[in-house]
Parts: sequence; structure tokens; C-alpha cells
Amino acid sequence: MKKLLMAVVLAAVSLTACSKGGNKDSEPTPVTITNPVEFETLPLVMDGYEFLEDDDPAFIEITLAESVKMFSEKGSGILYYGREGCWWCQRAVPILNEAAKQMGVTVYYIDVNLPTSKESYDTLESYINSIFEKDAETGNPVFKVPEVIGVKEGEIVGHHLSLVKSFDPEDNDAMMNDEQKAELKKIYLDIIAAAAD
Repeated sequence: MKKLLMAVVLAAVSLTACSKGGNKDSEPTPVTITNPVEFETLPLVMDGYEFLEDDDPAFIEITLAESVKMFSEKGSGILYYGREGCWWCQRAVPILNEAAKQMGVTVYYIDVNLPTSKESYDTLESYINSIFEKDAETGNPVFKVPEVIGVKEGEIVGHHLSLVKSFDPEDNDAMMNDEQKAELKKIYLDIIAAAAD
């Protein structure tokens, strides 16, 4: 009887440890982000991101002008504003890609180096200037990258600029450690979850 009771207790403990909520390191479940907006896409060019080793990344490239539709047409999705020459973007992109693939979503990549009209930029700014950092000298809002924005039905539901606060490199060769990468990935996962259906 004692052996039977012990077997039942061990089975219950095993089931609890393997359940979805029983492991704090469990992988997030893929989500769906329904986006009614149709974008004119560009050929994806990300070969300048030297740390992105994925041959089939979770990105679709659109212009800055097209990204305005996410707000004006009440779209939902993840927008990534960045550029290949940005030292911080180089480190952010592989982690954002990993988070997007894990969650089963696509990220809309906007290369801020591509030419755009002042009208398009001003329109975008009218939708997202609330998340801009203030310039230390002038106090004016400034659009910086890498900026990842979660949008749901045309509203910003989450965003993140740069990397993580604990990463303050002294040179351009510095890399984030595993803990810092995990912290940044968690931020991206949370933004994706907030934009999901």
C-alpha cells in the first residue's frame, strides 16, 4: 500500500513538473496576428546584418511610407525600424528574428536609410512621436533605431528602443552575454504577445 501511494505521489509530481505552467523556462506558444493591411513589399535585403545567420529570416521589407498604413488603416503587427550600418541594430536583429520565429509571426522591416518623403516621415511621426526619446541638448523628440513597435488595430501596444540597459559596450566589437540576449528576447516576445489576436 505504501509503495502504491508513493507511486501515485511521484506520478502527480512528475505531471505537475511537466505541465505548461510548471516550468518557468517553457517556450511561448506561437500566436496569430491578423493584419488587414496590404503592403507593397520590397525584396528583402538584410545581408549587411552580419550576425543574422538565418537564410530565411522572419522579416518582410516595406518602406517607411508603407509602414504608416499600419496606423492609418488600423493594422496589427510588428514593425522594426533600423539600418544595417547601425551598431545596435546589428545585435538586435538576430534576437528579434529568433523571437518572431518562436512566436510564428512576421516582422515588417523598414530600412531607415532608404529615401522617403518629408510628408511620409511627418505622417509617421504624428503616429509614433509619443515613444520618441528626448534629445539631451535640445529636449526635442528624436526618432532613433533600432526601434521595435508592436501595433494592434492601429495603436501602439508595446515598443523597445536599442538593446538592454545592462549592455554598455566600450567598443563596436562588444557582444551581449547570454543573460542580456535572453532579456532582450523576452522584451520582444512580450511586444509580439501584446500585438497578437
